[in-house]
Amino acid sequence: MRRCPLLLLLWIIATTALFAQGLAGESNLDRAVLIGLDYGPFTTAGDLGDRFGSGFALGAGVDYLPRGRNWQFGFMAQFGFGSTVKEDVLANLRTDAGHVIGNQRQPANVQLRQRQFFVGPRLGYTLPIGDNRRAGVKLTTAAGYFFSRIRIQDDPVQYVPQLDPAYQATYDRLSGGPALYQFIGYQQLSRNRRLNFYLGGDATLGFTQPLRSYDALSYGPPPAGGRTDLVFGLRAGLILPIYQGEGRDIFY
Repeated sequence: MRRCPLLLLLWIIATTALFAQGLAGESNLDRAVLIGLDYGPFTTAGDLGDRFGSGFALGAGVDYLPRGRNWQFGFMAQFGFGSTVKEDVLANLRTDAGHVIGNQRQPANVQLRQRQFFVGPRLGYTLPIGDNRRAGVKLTTAAGYFFSRIRIQDDPVQYVPQLDPAYQATYDRLSGGPALYQFIGYQQLSRNRRLNFYLGGDATLGFTQPLRSYDALSYGPPPAGGRTDLVFGLRAGLILPIYQGEGRDIFY
């Protein structure tokens, strides 16, 4: 949860900036650029679930919101990380006791970590609920690129020659390909522009394939064939809206 202070900082910046504008009323109907930052847990499924477990993801995006409309057009990126790796790509380096030996002839503290990334353009629409025309059920779809890899976290004390950075690409099982992203939840752009957020669930479907030509564990090319990678997550985020217009009511 170390990323939570980032969300708090964004909320403070947004609240301070919008309070200084002195705008109220239904001024949230102006056209705007929306800068969003979110965080939340995820779980994996499909071929990705065979390789990784659950983790957390940090997302960011920029969207354009036309005046008086609830359509959003923008660009997003989401970075996921975790510590559960189910495929032991270092099996050939381990002793019978399960250790990887470093240059000091002692067991090295080498850890495997999960990394994944999605990036692409997105389209969203908010179905209004209540009097605020820009608060309601938010639907978002995106098409982009998804990739994942196994990150090797080296021992900070011992050097393992077989895991020199020049060779680590043969262990990371980098996979990538086109992907679809979906989000459904609740979004609010408040009338006084001070409390702007979204929360809900998302899903990413990636049609990926191995991107490396050599796999150190099998001493040859990685298995041929496509992969179906699935990610399901929960999102909670804050929005910094930059409006272009004076709104209907102005107070000083």
